[in-house]
Amino acid sequence: MRRFLELTRHALEGLRRAPLRASLTSLGVAISTGALVSMVAFALGMQSQIEAPFRKLGLMNDIRVQPKKQGSEEDRALDDAAIDGFAHIPGVELAYPDFKISQLEVRHESKSDTAYAMGLPREAGLIGMLDELLRGGRFFSLSTEPEAILSLRLARRLGFESGESAIGQNVTLAAHGLDAEEAGSFRFAKRDLEARVVGIFEPPGFATNLAGNALLLPVDLMRELPGAEAGPRLQGLRDGLAKGTYAQAVVRVRSVSDVTRVERAIDDQGYEAKPLLHDLKEAKQFFIFLDVLLTAVGTVALILAGLGIVNTQLMTVLERTQEIGLYKALGAADGDVRTIFLAEASLVGLVGGLGGLVLARLVSWLLQIGVNAYARTQGFQDSLPVFDFPPSLLAGAVLFAIVVSIVSGLYPASRAASIDPIRALRRE
Repeated sequence: MRRFLELTRHALEGLRRAPLRASLTSLGVAISTGALVSMVAFALGMQSQIEAPFRKLGLMNDIRVQPKKQGSEEDRALDDAAIDGFAHIPGVELAYPDFKISQLEVRHESKSDTAYAMGLPREAGLIGMLDELLRGGRFFSLSTEPEAILSLRLARRLGFESGESAIGQNVTLAAHGLDAEEAGSFRFAKRDLEARVVGIFEPPGFATNLAGNALLLPVDLMRELPGAEAGPRLQGLRDGLAKGTYAQAVVRVRSVSDVTRVERAIDDQGYEAKPLLHDLKEAKQFFIFLDVLLTAVGTVALILAGLGIVNTQLMTVLERTQEIGLYKALGAADGDVRTIFLAEASLVGLVGGLGGLVLARLVSWLLQIGVNAYARTQGFQDSLPVFDFPPSLLAGAVLFAIVVSIVSGLYPASRAASIDPIRALRRE
């Protein structure tokens, strides 16, 4: 240990003799490491933001079910009876038709706004489906009372000073669209319904900006709004499906491990089942490719910095030939000389790696400000965290910089170790 510390001290002294050269070499490593960390952190940040809504909403447990188009005897209508049958498959917690209204007018006193309405079954509250997203109030009750859960942004646009002040208040839902009639025909209708606000939610991640102006309604209330039920049925007719067939239903399972089994059971019944987990896997594959690509680009930059280390240390070997000869004349072995130069290279990598982390943080902070400033001009008011710096990335980047520096110093160190001490001391 004492010998190692002594060799490290000699390495520090060697770097101090040419501070400008050592600083510029470390700066090259820092810039390369900073670029590598920034690019990978950007890809990880984007991946984290896209996965956040899936995880917090539990969407990885969802299976989207669609009917197969007519054309074979096995095709079946995706109606209420079929959806009730899905609910009895082992492992299924909920099954319900996918109701959405993209432009629903919501009014409160003199304020009004259009919102994106989504239907959820009242039983979803029993499984804690939105517990992490609720910022106040509660989920729907199991009664038939007309209730609504507003997003925090929608509540503010309707004139409520805070989300809590909206709870218990009534809002008017003004909908217009096609109503499905018993004979399979449709008619245009308008309807106003009063609903009591029972909760406030806030979408996670990027969904805060993409679906922030939204509200949740019970499925039974959505059926009473023109356009909600007729839309999916009309889409089914356009796709060549039988009358009374929904375009899509949602099946939620208890655990991700149940997804594959339930998917097969639904397929066996003659329906097309597509788990959202598959979409997330596809997105993950893209981000893995992006991580590898950006890491490769950053690695090339770091290798170029390593060539700078080779050049710097070769110049150092030429300048310190007599010093090396003196070390060897006093008893230093070839391995000791090699260790001194490898220690110098590793110190350059360590300082450059740590400096790269600081540089990456600074660059990401500036880019974060620029991204959020541009996002605000596009109507996105909330902050968008687009960089993610996990400890593994930070530690791995510094270690990688040190390894590249050591590898770059192998040739100069070997050349220094091979110097003949007698010939080196004769040089005056």
